[in-house]
Amino acid sequence: MSRITSEDITLNHLKILKTVDDSGSFSKAAYQLGYSQSLISKKVKQLEDYFGVLLVNRSPGSIKLTNQGRKLISETFQVIETVETLQREFQLTLSADGEDLILGATPLILEVWLKHYWRRFRLCFPSRNIQEISLSAQGLLAESSPKNLDILLNSFSAYKDKHHCTRLTTHRFQLISFGKNDLFPSKKLIKISDINPTDLVLLDEIYQELCKNQVVLNYLRDVRIIESYQELLDSVQKSHKSTILPDFCQFNSLLNYPASIIPIQDVNEYGVYLHVPHFSELLILGESLVRSFRLDQDDLAISPQPNLIFASDTLPTENILRVGIQRDSIGQFIASYGVKYVFDLQRESNEQPIFQKNIEIDRNFTLQIVEFACGEQMNQQMKRGDLDICILDDISLLNNGTMFFNNLSFGSKLIGIASYNIFGEDLRILLPKDSPIATVPELRGKRISTLFGSNAHRFIITLFNLYGLEISRDCHLVNEDPHTASMSFRKKQIDAYVCCDTFTSIFQEYVSAKKLPLDQNFGLRIPSLRGIVCRSRFLKENPKLVIAYLHDLVIANHWFHSDSARAIKLLNDVTWVCPDRVFQFFAPASGNHTDPTLKPQWSWLLKTLNRRLDGQYGISLFDVDFWMDDYFLRLVYNLLELDYHFHQVSFSSQLSNGYFPEEKFNRYAQVL
Repeated sequence: MSRITSEDITLNHLKILKTVDDSGSFSKAAYQLGYSQSLISKKVKQLEDYFGVLLVNRSPGSIKLTNQGRKLISETFQVIETVETLQREFQLTLSADGEDLILGATPLILEVWLKHYWRRFRLCFPSRNIQEISLSAQGLLAESSPKNLDILLNSFSAYKDKHHCTRLTTHRFQLISFGKNDLFPSKKLIKISDINPTDLVLLDEIYQELCKNQVVLNYLRDVRIIESYQELLDSVQKSHKSTILPDFCQFNSLLNYPASIIPIQDVNEYGVYLHVPHFSELLILGESLVRSFRLDQDDLAISPQPNLIFASDTLPTENILRVGIQRDSIGQFIASYGVKYVFDLQRESNEQPIFQKNIEIDRNFTLQIVEFACGEQMNQQMKRGDLDICILDDISLLNNGTMFFNNLSFGSKLIGIASYNIFGEDLRILLPKDSPIATVPELRGKRISTLFGSNAHRFIITLFNLYGLEISRDCHLVNEDPHTASMSFRKKQIDAYVCCDTFTSIFQEYVSAKKLPLDQNFGLRIPSLRGIVCRSRFLKENPKLVIAYLHDLVIANHWFHSDSARAIKLLNDVTWVCPDRVFQFFAPASGNHTDPTLKPQWSWLLKTLNRRLDGQYGISLFDVDFWMDDYFLRLVYNLLELDYHFHQVSFSSQLSNGYFPEEKFNRYAQVL
C-alpha cells in the first residue's frame, strides 16, 4: 500500500476528525456530514497513517481523541473556519448583485458600437448596474484619466500594464459620401490617396486613429475635425461632404441619411479592445464576454465577410505562392514539402474547384518552396516582396513582427503554426567528447555556435539568463548553420554547438561528441514553435491562394500522422528528407507536434519573449495579439467541418476522428 503524503491530506480530513470528536461517534459524524461511516473511518485512518500516531481512542460505545488528536484539532481547526468564512465572503463578492459596474469607452464606441452589443454586455454582467462614462482617446493615457473604471473599451491595446487586454472585434474603415453617389462609380475598393482631403470631414476620434500612420497624418493634415458624432453626420449631410468611419457605423449612417459607402483598403483596421484589471473578479465574467465574440468569429457560415473578401472581381490574383523555409529544418518540413506534395497530387487529379459557403478552393496556381540558410534571409526577402509566406522559428518570428510593425499597422500576419514542442525539450548543447565542460556556467568565455534566429538561439539565451549569465558578455556566440557548424566542430574551432536533439544524435554518429547534461532543477520548460507568417498585402490580394495553402496544411498534417511511415517514404522520393531524422524528430518521446491552430499559449510565449528580448537581436515591442490572425485558418476548419476551438485548446498531433470523420477524409485519402 502506498504511503499517505501531504498531497493526500485535505482540509476535509481535519473537518471530519473535529466532527468525530464533537459527536463522539463515527456513525453520528457520518450522519451530520452526509457521508458513509466507512468513509469517515477511512479518512481518520489516513490522518493517522500520515502523522504516524493514533489520533482516536476506539472503545465500545466511546470514541475520544488522543492528546495528539486534540493538539492537531486545536492547531488547525481555526484555519478551516477561516477558509470557509473567506469562501462565503468571496462568493458574495463575485455575485455583486446590484453593484455598479463602471464602463468607460471612447465616444464613438459608446454611442454606436456598444448599442449593437448592449444586450450581450447585460447578459455577461448580470445583476450589475452598468454605468457608462465617455472618455476622450487622448485622455485615456493621461495621468488624470479615471482611476475607478471597472472595464474599458477603446480602439488601442496600450492602456495600462496591469490591465488584461483582448481585442473583441475588428472593423474596416469605409468612406461614406453624402449626396455623391457617383464619386467612385467603377471601384469597389479605394485607397486613402484616392480621396480629396478638401471633401473630408472627420470625427476627432477617427482622425487620431488614422493618424497613427505617419503617411496618413501628412495626407490628412488640413481636414476639418468635429468632436461629436451626431454633429459630424449632420454637417457632412448638409454640406454633401464625405467622412471616414468604421463599418459598424454603416447601418447607423444609412438609416437616416442617403449615402454611398466604399471600403478603404490601405489604412489600419479599427479594433475594439476590452481592458479589465488583472486579479479582478471581473476577469471571470469578462472571459464569457470574450468567448461570445470568439463564437461569432467561429460561426463563419453566417459571416458576411467571405463574400466581400473573396469576390473574384475585386483584386488581382497572382498565379504563384512562394513559401520560404529554413534549410534542414525538420519542424518546417510538413508545412512546406508535405503541403506541396498534397497540393500537387490534388491538382494533378483534375479535381474540380470546391465551392462551400461562398468560398472557392481552387489550385490554379503554382506552390513554390524556397530554401534559405536562416530566418533573417527570409525576412529580408519578404520585406522586398519576393516571398509570400515564411515559416520561422520563434526569434525569427519576433524579428518579422518587429520588421513589419509600423505605427500600429502590420505588413505581415502570423496565420498558423507549422510545429511546436510544448516543453522545449527538443534542444541540446553538444560538446567534444574530451571536453572538460560539465555544467552550463563552465561555458563562460567559450565559443558557442548556433543558427541565429532559430529556437536553439533563443534556448541558449534563456538558459544563460537562468544561470545569471549574459550571452553578449559571457561567451562568444557564433552564427552557423548545421553544415558549417559540423565542420567547425570537427576542426575544434568551437567549444559547443546548440541545436535540436535530432541533429545532436546525428552528430554523435559521425563526430566524437557528447551532450551537456542540464540541471533539471531549473525546469527549462519553455515551448518552442515554428510559425507561419504571410505578407498582409498578399493576404488581402490573394486570399484564395492562402486558403488553399492552409486547407492543404490541415490535410497534410492528418495524412502524415495517419500513416507516418508511408508518408515519409513517399516524400523521400521527391525531397531531400532523411526518413530516420523525421521519425526521430516526430517520435512521441521528442515532444514535437504539428497543429496549425494559434493557441493562447503561443500568444503568451511570444509576448513574454518580446518583452524579454526587447532591444536585442533586432527585436522591439509590438502588439503580438494584433499580429496573430487566425481568421483564414478558422475559415478552413469551418469548411472541413472541424471544431477549431476544440483543437485550439488541446495539445495533440492528430485530429480527433470525432471532429474529422473518416468519410470526409476519404476524398483526400484516395488522391494521396
